[in-house]
Amino acid sequence: MLEINKKEDIIIPFDKIGDANWEIKTELIIHSIAENWNDELKEPISIDEIQKLENRLKTTLPDSLKTFYQKFGLANIGEQLQDLNEIGWIKNIWAKNPEYGPDFTEVDNMHLPFLVSFSDYLGNGNMFCFHSDTKEIFYYDHDNKPYLTKMVDTFDDYLKGCLIFAQSDLFGEAEQEDVEEWTEEIVSEIIGEETVKKWRY
Repeated sequence: MLEINKKEDIIIPFDKIGDANWEIKTELIIHSIAENWNDELKEPISIDEIQKLENRLKTTLPDSLKTFYQKFGLANIGEQLQDLNEIGWIKNIWAKNPEYGPDFTEVDNMHLPFLVSFSDYLGNGNMFCFHSDTKEIFYYDHDNKPYLTKMVDTFDDYLKGCLIFAQSDLFGEAEQEDVEEWTEEIVSEIIGEETVKKWRY
């Protein structure tokens, strides 16, 4: 199991999913998270199940998300990946009762028709989504306008951020606060400080 005692112990699992050793490093982090929380490891998701989901959505998932599902399933990555039957177009959530939905801004409404949720951020009502055309990753924040913000270009960057942040729970001799600070510094270097603030706070 991974133990973080200094900043150098934090693993950046890959540049892109599919790189050499991406599976080995990702597996080490996911197994360490599971062990830390006494979770069972999740089953891989078959290409048949993925294709059924794509048929239901009438769009394709990002390739790197499909690769991840086939290897690690709905693994605990420090955030809650949605079950396949929960994944859906976020515009449909309020379709029947728009009066209960957010008062989306003009900018939000440009993105809204294209966004498919795949992750519940810590179960607080906020969600990560992918754009059906560009496959960019957006964040739905139910507290702040605009409600929809593009966070990163690819699922790879989202997963990389999650797996780095999650290592803050794997502290050894170091204080957890220090490890959290180190993980945020590393992710900020990859995706920018403003994006990390939006994501974490």
